[in-house]
Amino acid sequence: MNYKILKSLVLIILSCNFYAQNFRLDYQLTYKEDSLSSETTNKNMILLVQGDRSKFLTETQYKVDSLKNTGSKNSAMGDNSFLVINDKDDLSFKYYFFIKDVYKVKEIGKLNWKLEPETKKISTYLCRKATLKYKGRTWEAWYTQDLPIQAGPYIFRNLPGLIVYMEDSTGSYKFSLQSIKKRSDALDFENMYKGALNIPQKQLQKVYLNYYSDPLREMKSENAKTKFIDEKGKEVKPDFREMTKAIQSRLKKYNNPIELSEAIKYPKN
Repeated sequence: MNYKILKSLVLIILSCNFYAQNFRLDYQLTYKEDSLSSETTNKNMILLVQGDRSKFLTETQYKVDSLKNTGSKNSAMGDNSFLVINDKDDLSFKYYFFIKDVYKVKEIGKLNWKLEPETKKISTYLCRKATLKYKGRTWEAWYTQDLPIQAGPYIFRNLPGLIVYMEDSTGSYKFSLQSIKKRSDALDFENMYKGALNIPQKQLQKVYLNYYSDPLREMKSENAKTKFIDEKGKEVKPDFREMTKAIQSRLKKYNNPIELSEAIKYPKN
């Protein structure tokens, strides 16, 4: 057999075997919740890849989901921000949590990447540049073809390689690859969120506004068993009016979502 043909077949077999495996990719996410402030928030994020499917979530939520998957009833608090499951054929499912309810928003859309000629070395990887306009932000991504993984953080994928670093033009969001690990177990992508309510993006806006209007509705209900204790351990009656104002003020201040065009237009008063 021709040596070149044999070499190509070996590469194809190795590549197919690589794709059939499961991977965990750790990213550092640095972002600004308030676009008018220089203060940033850091989160350790995990991208689980299995073939052409992936799941992106915080490390905290990953640990909570892993406990639940073993049947544990541990009530540890999770962090469900930026949680998304990417399916094949440009299909993504984003998850949003509001007190007791979980909402699932389906998004179908091809990312119109523009491949640029620039290259540079990031860590040990030779990376190529790509740019993208997505929901109000302009992104610059650096991807490597050193490994046959076509994946990236959040919903960003379908480049001819693995995204190593990504940043939007305002510097509000930055993703940086930290490590890659192989996994031997099959990944359970959606088991934790089977009860999620499917809603369109427009309805999600209404959910946010309803929450804004009365964020303590559940807590104020007669069925709520929440107790408020002061620093001396004495039970006190909460001032729901002031608490509501504080929450509403925070929602307005930290209104710099990754999908900038989906920012909620909260009432001015």
